[in-house]
Amino acid sequence: MNWKLSEILKTISEDPSIDGVIVYRVDGVPVFSNLRENRKILEHLYILENQIKTLLDYIFTQNLDETSIKIRELKIKLYPITRTLVLAALSNSSADFRAELEIKRIIKELRDYLFNEF
Repeated sequence: MNWKLSEILKTISEDPSIDGVIVYRVDGVPVFSNLRENRKILEHLYILENQIKTLLDYIFTQNLDETSIKIRELKIKLYPITRTLVLAALSNSSADFRAELEIKRIIKELRDYLFNEF
């Protein structure tokens, strides 16, 4: 499964405005990550780790299509993939609309894969 996730997420991971992508389970456990090697991202993820479960619960109880937070210059958008998985896209301030469209296309592809695979 990780290999297929890696293949699907490859295009967005290579986008220069995206600093990383993480797929979380609803309980806050990361099941896949692809991050650029950058110390500030790791610092931000440490902060996010303490908040992710609350954010995921909020997404699902409010039935949101997405939510985002900003920690300093890093923007983190969370997109539900299924009822138990969420895609976190970490982007810098130069992320553009094209990257968001690509993320939405990838979410559709992930949903198709996960619903057909399992």
